[in-house]
Amino acid sequence: MPTIVLTGSSLEIQMSFWERVGSLSSNISVPLTAVVHATDDPTFIRHGLGLRVGGTGMPGFVAEGHFRKNGNRIFANWHRGEQVVVVDLQGQKWDKLAIGCSDAKATATAINTAIAGLTNN
Repeated sequence: MPTIVLTGSSLEIQMSFWERVGSLSSNISVPLTAVVHATDDPTFIRHGLGLRVGGTGMPGFVAEGHFRKNGNRIFANWHRGEQVVVVDLQGQKWDKLAIGCSDAKATATAINTAIAGLTNN
């Protein structure tokens, strides 16, 4: 499962070698100023990610790579048994990130707290 790291100014998605191969992508780093909102959405993957335009996918088991749905560019890295945190972005290569993690609610809260901290400073 990818590691989601919050630094003082960025959100980073760090993936293992095989996750990078499967998703046809490198590690992702976006500035926190580009993060709109994060949510734990257990239905996001189940409702389909749209057209896979690069990466690995097997519905219900794995979603790694680049997807397009309803005009949105989505990067996903999720495996069966993981919860998913969905991060909405603005002005970036991706419109949404759908990342597998062990506790999506806590991860979404941490991301939202970090972006709220930027607006309060």
